[in-house]
Amino acid sequence: MIIGILIMLALALAFILFFNYSQKSLLRAQMHNQKLAFDHQEELLHSTILTQEAERSRIATELHDGIGSKLNIILLNTHRLKQFSKENQEMEEVAQEINSVIHNTIDTTRRISHDLLPPTLEEFGLVEALKELCFSYTKTEHVTIHFDLEENEGRIEDHIVELNFFRVIQELIKNSITHGEASKIFIHFRLKLEAVSVKYEDNGKGFDSSSDKNKKGLGMKNIESRLNMSHATYRIESAPKQGFKCIIDWERKKANAE
Repeated sequence: MIIGILIMLALALAFILFFNYSQKSLLRAQMHNQKLAFDHQEELLHSTILTQEAERSRIATELHDGIGSKLNIILLNTHRLKQFSKENQEMEEVAQEINSVIHNTIDTTRRISHDLLPPTLEEFGLVEALKELCFSYTKTEHVTIHFDLEENEGRIEDHIVELNFFRVIQELIKNSITHGEASKIFIHFRLKLEAVSVKYEDNGKGFDSSSDKNKKGLGMKNIESRLNMSHATYRIESAPKQGFKCIIDWERKKANAE
């Protein structure tokens, strides 16, 4: 009888151990599948970002080399037209109006081209590109951007990381103006050869940062994807009527390790 009880206890223990092992194996398999799905989704997002950048580069080149050059030819012809129409006041006014419209169109085309593919980023690096970005928004929008550069040791070797940082800050500024209705933006920037840190703040209307709806917006999703792609860490703080804050940190050693 005792032997029978012991056998039953051993069988029960074996069943429990087998059940726990099966559950752990199932959990490991689920976690593995979830990781594979997450990695696949990240790869798709990264591929989408790279495709977007390639398309932006193509459009920027066409705007600059195609439309921009043709507009300049038209502008030269309007100057000639003004020379011939000096004796006709009405013709001279029309030529002047055409000239003004073409100038504005050239400026708009140049601005769009620079937004799509900032030449300053390619030639002079992230810091100068951000300075130019802040100046252009301060000049054209009803917002004041304070760009505080604490340290600048040169350029980031990884071009994609450099481009992603530019796009993230560009997107943050657009969100602050369009959605946050901010009048002041503060960017504290520190660039070292091995690390980058950004503290971004605005005085906009803010939002509930704990809301999944706000987290999954297209702009925030794009920011998140670019930072994940660069293996940067970030923290977002915001609340209604309390502005918006984003702190970003990136280290080259950690990014290479990952």
